[in-house]
Amino acid sequence: MKFGNEEVKILPSAGANPFAKRRPYGYDVRMAVDKKALKKRALATAISPEELLRELPGAKLITHDAGAVIFREGTKATSCYVITQGKVRILKKSSKGESIPLALVKPGEFLGEMAMLSGERRSASAVALTRVKAIVIEHAEFVALLKAQHPFASRLSLQISTLLATRCHRLLRLIAHQPEVVPLGGKKAPPIDVRVVLNRVYTLWAV
Repeated sequence: MKFGNEEVKILPSAGANPFAKRRPYGYDVRMAVDKKALKKRALATAISPEELLRELPGAKLITHDAGAVIFREGTKATSCYVITQGKVRILKKSSKGESIPLALVKPGEFLGEMAMLSGERRSASAVALTRVKAIVIEHAEFVALLKAQHPFASRLSLQISTLLATRCHRLLRLIAHQPEVVPLGGKKAPPIDVRVVLNRVYTLWAV
């Protein structure tokens, strides 16, 4: 896969897969119910692309071809994105310089909002997996909207808060269980290191 002008080799995440399927436990069932409630709430608070462009005069619609770099790890975050079409791959550089896939961002989801709000640098890179259309929201305009106490700012903040609640839900589910994954060789892998999971979640939150 091309990473900008560079040809990179994407490796699978090392170690046991924290997202591997397993038999549901009582806790999983309760979490599944909570997940449905969060999804329902997210749909209720969802803001359409048309509303974003109408309420945020500075917002603009951009297009990236497959393989294009939307932002790079380590760069300053001055904006975030709402994906309206296509898919975006989140990649993290390993200590050996290899690009490790962390997540996939789909239409209707925010991209890069946490680094924009926190002022931290991007903790991973975002590359268009397919042709992508997205709405760019600049930090300065978002802050101005909040200071003006614009009604739309409350809706936008609520949608971001719902997104954070969903991510927190996923984090709690990962910490609650440390399943053993049986690889193809038939030997059981060691339990998942929660620190690895937390590092992965932090990376996704801070993108």
